Amino acid sequence: MRRKDKQITDNQKIEEILRKGRLCHIAMADRNEPYIVTVNYGYSDSAIYFHSASEGKKIDWLRKNPRVCFMIYIDDELVDGENPCRDWSMKYKSVIGYGHAYLIDNLAEKEIGFNVLMSQYTGQKSFLFDEKNLKETAVIKIDIEEISAKRSE
Repeated sequence: MRRKDKQITDNQKIEEILRKGRLCHIAMADRNEPYIVTVNYGYSDSAIYFHSASEGKKIDWLRKNPRVCFMIYIDDELVDGENPCRDWSMKYKSVIGYGHAYLIDNLAEKEIGFNVLMSQYTGQKSFLFDEKNLKETAVIKIDIEEISAKRSE
């Protein structure tokens, strides 16, 4: 990270960003083509879970290349000033990470992923899911391998 003064190294503060975030931007690549999607997600135990339709571009690309980059940010706020560009800025806290994504096939593991995702937004830890919906919906888990965080205040 170029700006060490903005780096967040405290693991508790990094976890706070991951748990407080609402959207996750996931970047993937197929050969030399980039692709990015924004998803609802859940974070638990060094992993990010999200769900998707069972077919589509995102699923096709993840099957070809499971290596992903992701970004989550919180507490964003525009800071304005008198001089454009020079005095204007943004406040935020963010994490960028890398990992491998894989589609979960096992229904019990899918249920775990859905519970993590739902807990992110509700705080509730356990839900009942219809087996038909579990079978028809893709659940993807990203095992986080590397992560960094920064803030601008």
